[in-house]
Amino acid sequence: MEEIEFLLSVPGMPLALRLAPLVAVVVWIFITVNLWRGGFTDLTERLSRPRYAGPERARAVMMIPLRALMLAGVAAFAAVMTVLGLLFNAAVILNIIQAVRGL
Repeated sequence: MEEIEFLLSVPGMPLALRLAPLVAVVVWIFITVNLWRGGFTDLTERLSRPRYAGPERARAVMMIPLRALMLAGVAAFAAVMTVLGLLFNAAVILNIIQAVRGL
């Protein structure tokens, strides 16, 4: 518990914690766009190719919103994990800098 309190008291950590939600949103948008860019190719193929019949096209249209939500959820999870990793690394680096300055 003392280590966590020490890490929170390191200079620069309050700023990093204030910027974390903004960084998480930016990372989430970036990952979502990248996943959406290639995540619908099979569904759009079913809509555009003449070999697929009406029921398969209807299923593809109904799957698009669900696929979009699933990919956005995966991107949100990845963004949270990325920001937690970045904050952990920032805390370690700030702790090392403080230790070097203290010597």
